[in-house]
Amino acid sequence: LPYSFLTPLQAAVGVVQKGLRPTVPKHTHPKIAGLLERCWWQDPTLRPDFSTILEILHQLANEVGGEGDSRRKDKSSGRFLSALRRGHH
Repeated sequence: LPYSFLTPLQAAVGVVQKGLRPTVPKHTHPKIAGLLERCWWQDPTLRPDFSTILEILHQLANEVGGEGDSRRKDKSSGRFLSALRRGHH
């Protein structure tokens, strides 16, 4: 849990006033890391909107879908993206 060492108020102040953000794990796919960083931009008008986030996630799912052998493929990402699509108006 990020910021478990802080009170909720300290975490909120850190995020809003000091740009505090969680550390992205080093083995995170670079495109996911980039998307996270864009979502955390200080200026909310520069952050991607939901449709852009979905587009990036779909592109990434297509890219990584062919990686590895079929025994390792996890269909949960497809279900996740389908659920997002159903909830997106």
